[in-house]
Amino acid sequence: MADMSASLCEQVRDAKADNTPLNIIGGNTKAFIGREAIGSPVSLSGHSGVTAYHPSELVITARAGTRITELQSILAENNQMLVGEPPAFEGKATLGGTVACNVSGASRPFYGSLRDAILGVTLINGFGEHLRFGGQVMKNVAGYDLSRLQAGAMGAFGILTDISLRVMPKPEATETLMLEMDTQQAITVMRKWVISGYPLSGAAWVDGNLYIRLAGSAPNVAVYSNNIGGEKLSHQSLFWRSIRNFRHPFFSHDGHLYRLSIDASAPHITQFEHTLVDWAGNVRWVFTDEPHESLTQIAKQHGGHVARYRSKAELSGSRRNDNSECFNALSPPIQHLHQSLKAAFDPQHLFNPGRLYSWLGVERLAGERLGVDRQGGESQ
Repeated sequence: MADMSASLCEQVRDAKADNTPLNIIGGNTKAFIGREAIGSPVSLSGHSGVTAYHPSELVITARAGTRITELQSILAENNQMLVGEPPAFEGKATLGGTVACNVSGASRPFYGSLRDAILGVTLINGFGEHLRFGGQVMKNVAGYDLSRLQAGAMGAFGILTDISLRVMPKPEATETLMLEMDTQQAITVMRKWVISGYPLSGAAWVDGNLYIRLAGSAPNVAVYSNNIGGEKLSHQSLFWRSIRNFRHPFFSHDGHLYRLSIDASAPHITQFEHTLVDWAGNVRWVFTDEPHESLTQIAKQHGGHVARYRSKAELSGSRRNDNSECFNALSPPIQHLHQSLKAAFDPQHLFNPGRLYSWLGVERLAGERLGVDRQGGESQ
């Protein structure tokens, strides 16, 4: 356990003086998400440790470099768990990186995301100031929720140093059932059970099989398990971990990996050879060499958006690296809002330039504040 806040602030001030971009690194497990990172590396792996934990209040606070596995272990001692079931990536994933990329596992549509559980954060902005947003209690947000703004920002607005989270009790019982059926049947069945109020905590389809995870009281799980039928999965946790950690054989296919976040009731999209359905139909993972623009249109037709993930081949250099945009194009007003926030938090574009969007990159905004007050946080 170590507090590196002062050292990190000094690194940012030096980068500001030298006008040097910074590449924020936690466990370096999510390089495949977003565009290629550039800049001098700033490691938060040593900035770790749980600083506060109140089991009776379901709240935990930890430094950004704390590993997800450490948090899971501490919470398990009190029969609690993280909201959103974030991946541990072979024990290397950190809390800060997980929040920055906003990644969640199978329980996301049923229990919420890690973003939903954020109560407060501290971060270092582009001026080298250490700011606090939110707090360590359930009701702390007034006005702009700048704490949750950091979720999915890919480090664009600053270096997260500490994060307070709401946690949740573990269910008394869980059971995963496997049923053989095609993709469209699975989508239809999943929606039926969601609407009917089945106690689901996971619903996915891959390779001709539907996987349904039930969670709750033991009697309730037993009743719904009998209603569903199918084969009980003996090593259920291994299956769900393989998906959220991108270790399932599905993720070894060639081509660009896309995640379509669409209307859960949308029909199966038949044009892709390899598909994995997750989040009870809300997420469709596909491999294809079609351009990002084509996938954007397909997702839009089904009420959603798309993200491109870089494949293992791209990261290893054995495939031409496509560093085009990875996320959906934003409308001009929303893009302007992103640029306004960047100008407020990081006017010199020091942090992970271009990682989220190319236009949120190395170009300068000439110090334009665009009406956002940089004193929005409490200086420490």
